[in-house]
Amino acid sequence: MSEAGAFELDRALTLLAGRIAYPPTPALAPAVTTRLAAERRGGTRPPFPGLAVWTRRRKLVAVTIGLLALFGIAAAARLAIGAFEIRIQPGAEPVPSLPTVAPGALGHPATVAEAEAEVGFAIELPPGDLPTEVSVVEGLIGEPGVVVAWPPGAADYPTIGGTKWSLLLMVFRSDAEIALKTVDRFEAVRETTVGGQRAFWIGVPHLISFRTEGGARGPYRVFGNVLIWETAEGITYRMETALGREGAIALAESLR
Repeated sequence: MSEAGAFELDRALTLLAGRIAYPPTPALAPAVTTRLAAERRGGTRPPFPGLAVWTRRRKLVAVTIGLLALFGIAAAARLAIGAFEIRIQPGAEPVPSLPTVAPGALGHPATVAEAEAEVGFAIELPPGDLPTEVSVVEGLIGEPGVVVAWPPGAADYPTIGGTKWSLLLMVFRSDAEIALKTVDRFEAVRETTVGGQRAFWIGVPHLISFRTEGGARGPYRVFGNVLIWETAEGITYRMETALGREGAIALAESLR
C-alpha cells in the first residue's frame, strides 16, 4: 500500500474509533473470584489446579482479545482536526539537534496576495502589523498551504523560545491531511473552541512533520504553544505562539 493510502486508512480507522460508544466495563475480577471461592467452599467446584493448561482455542481467544485491546489503544492514541493529525507517542520529545519550523524551509516566498492567489482562498490574519515572512508550501499530499511569521516585537507578541519569531501561522485546506504532530502524552492535548469551532491546544514541546509527494519532511521541533482549529469554511489554522491558552484563543478569534 502506498504512503498516501496508508494515511487514508489510518484516518478512516481513527474516525471510526471515535464514533464507537464503548460501554463502561465493570470490575469483573473481584466478583468472579468471590463466586468461585464460595462454590469451592460449598463443595460444588474442584480445588484450584496447580497449573492451568490452556487449550489452543483459549490461547487463540486470548491473543485475539490482546490484539483488539492494542488496536483500541492505538486508535485512541490518534486525534485528527482538519489538515492535522495529532499522535500520542510516549518519549516523543524534541531534541536541540532538530531544526525548528521556519517559513523559508517549507516553501517559496510570496506576498500575502500572491499566496492567496496560489492556494485559492483568503488568509485570515490578526489585526496590526503584517507578517514579514510569507511562504507557499507546495509538494504536499493535497493542496498547497501557507506559512506566515512575525518577528520579535511585532504587535507586542512575546518571542517564541528557541526561534526568531513572535508568531507563526500555518494555513491549509482541511481536506488536505498533510501534517502530523507527535506529542508524548495525552494530557498535553486539550480540546477547546475558537469562535465556536472545535480546536486543540498543545502547551508542551513536541514534534511536527509533513507528508509530501516525495515522502515525509521533518520532524521539526516545536517549543512554542500551539493552537489548531478548523473554520466553518473548511480551512485549518495552526498558530504557534508564546501566549497562554486564553491569550492565544483571543488572538485566534481576532483573525480577519
